[in-house]
Amino acid sequence: MTIQTIMIVEDDAEIRNVTRLYLEKNGFRVVCADNGDDALKLMKADKPDLAILDVLLPGKTGFVVCQELREISSVPVLFLSCLKEESDKIAALNLGGDDYMTKPFSPNELVARVRAHLRRPYLNKEKEVQSEEAQAARLVFGSMHIDGWSRVVRIDGQPVPLSRKEFDLLYFLGSNPGRTFTHEQLFRQIWGQESFNDTRTIIVHVSNLRKKIEPDPSCPKYIINVHGVGYKFMQRSEAYDHTH
Repeated sequence: MTIQTIMIVEDDAEIRNVTRLYLEKNGFRVVCADNGDDALKLMKADKPDLAILDVLLPGKTGFVVCQELREISSVPVLFLSCLKEESDKIAALNLGGDDYMTKPFSPNELVARVRAHLRRPYLNKEKEVQSEEAQAARLVFGSMHIDGWSRVVRIDGQPVPLSRKEFDLLYFLGSNPGRTFTHEQLFRQIWGQESFNDTRTIIVHVSNLRKKIEPDPSCPKYIINVHGVGYKFMQRSEAYDHTH
């Protein structure tokens, strides 16, 4: 079994060491940095499976680091910060973060969240699939093509950059066209932990997705609000073709 690598970017040595020890105790390989510049070097050299970022780093902030990481990688990014305002969390998610925890935090909860982000079944890099299975993982909605195997979304032939959770959310909804899901169901499916239910996280990720895939985000044709319930992916017979 391949050991997964976690990158911790944290300038507080005590927090960094405690986090590292808990992750290593749970079977992860851990690489650490205490500033943004070293984080990018580690990302390129070690290719971690998940990054844990502090926001208030010396030099580049965690927000800037996240933006730069997103240019070279789609690995899950979990922010760990003393900033508790909702605006800070929304900013982190808008910049490509997948999750946000505030300090002080439970190391056991952090490990659980890390496991949740890494356990989506279609992210298993070691799984070998036959060509017909890869073909079945492709979704086509008019000019939008979603490839569940390569995790690439194209609109009019052009790739659309998505964070890992944005892709997970889009692929799940697109795989169930016409079916309405509550915020809680989506959170449990994509984040994998019912106890971490956070409606705002879903709302922000849907908003970000719409900006990237909708011709007019203010009047979406793909991801539709179901008032008082949640969201569904609109099934349009003239645009939808699930290739098998």
